[in-house]
Amino acid sequence: MAQLLPSGDPLALVDPWPCEVPLTGFSQALEISVFRSGLSRADWLKRLAADLHKPQLLPLLWLLPRGWKLAPAQLPARLQALGSVLERGLLTPALLAALADDLPHLLPPPPQGRPNALDLWLSRDQPPLPRQLDALLALPAKGEAEPAAPRPSELSGGLLWQNTGLAFAQSAPERQRNSLVARVLNRLGANRLGGEPWSMEGSSSSSALLRQLEQRGWQGRARWRSSIASFGLGASLPQAGGGWNQVPIGLPIRSGLLNAHGEEIQALLPHSCLELELSRGEQRILLQFYQGTEGLCGWEGLNDLHRPWQNDRQNGTVRYLGEPLTGERLCEVFELCELVALIHNLEASERQLFHGGYGSLGFCIDSSALLQQAMEGRCQLFPVLIGGIWRERLLRRASQLTPADGDNLERYRLALEQLPHDASLHGEAAAAARQRLIACQPLNSPFALVQQLREHPTQR
Repeated sequence: MAQLLPSGDPLALVDPWPCEVPLTGFSQALEISVFRSGLSRADWLKRLAADLHKPQLLPLLWLLPRGWKLAPAQLPARLQALGSVLERGLLTPALLAALADDLPHLLPPPPQGRPNALDLWLSRDQPPLPRQLDALLALPAKGEAEPAAPRPSELSGGLLWQNTGLAFAQSAPERQRNSLVARVLNRLGANRLGGEPWSMEGSSSSSALLRQLEQRGWQGRARWRSSIASFGLGASLPQAGGGWNQVPIGLPIRSGLLNAHGEEIQALLPHSCLELELSRGEQRILLQFYQGTEGLCGWEGLNDLHRPWQNDRQNGTVRYLGEPLTGERLCEVFELCELVALIHNLEASERQLFHGGYGSLGFCIDSSALLQQAMEGRCQLFPVLIGGIWRERLLRRASQLTPADGDNLERYRLALEQLPHDASLHGEAAAAARQRLIACQPLNSPFALVQQLREHPTQR
């Protein structure tokens, strides 16, 4: 086994780790960037603080290493309270759960006119959806233009907060088709709201559409998926002779669990979803179902930039849980996805929840855990953070639905009641949580922390 880097840095990398692109650790990239900029660390951090009005950079408050933390007074006024929470250390499941529970009270309701979760689920205020399968499955004649590579900033020493020089796993037209199919599945699911059903060539539910696709030679399978979360944030550093070094990023947390030596286990927060792959020959449609920051609970195109250290579907950086769902089992999970989306989007819209209920009604991990619990009677994900009061509200919302979905409603209720809660763990619950923590870690990762957790899960 390769020698692991010191464990004081939760984003330290294994050296070497086989990768098709050169990697630089986050702490090292920060040091190089300050050196190149000619600024002191304090002045460099002031420039960084000035950039934190950009929403995509907010995770930096979380993941900056010790010695690089921004003091609350350096931050924009709206971020000073969050900066105070993160100034002294890493987040814990308990703190994340409390923050999610309080979000509706801390944040104003969405502005008037902004689409709510039901609007997005119904695909309102978006281009009309196709009604024919041929139009749905055809690749657009012209895809969206790929964004041009940005120029490095001399003031930041060249460090860019995105992964420059990487390609997507699929072409722009394929990604557009992914997004379109996701919208269609959401719209079919939204037929559960009642009224005149929307249909595509006679299919008025996602499971009916799946059967039509199978008749045309498409094969479908769904799997619960886990990988290291970065909330879309990336970083890259220009090389002196041209090209780019990529800077792997994750979000470290204290787990609330002890190892064999009585020390608290640290981990990297996972991203999780139900991944759907539809294939016919060389054609691939890739989607994900989750409670997301897009503002709804539902399907989205799986259109992430290909980061071989984080989201490669072949090299073990993506962990798949359980057996693939195909055939009738896939139709079952489609129906459950529609039901979960109905309950969550109704609750989010009627309560005017921020980001369609993201956090309050669970994070991506919670929606995946809920589906797995309902389908398999078990949960393999950590941390599960949806709070008690929100579970009660969702159960109350579910009780208001018609009994047409009696069996699935019962599975939903039972799953929500049986789902673990990882904000405070001890005894047998802590032992089970340690197993779940390891179960959803990547099988292969450049992060030394992940490697140590997998190889010595109780010794770190």
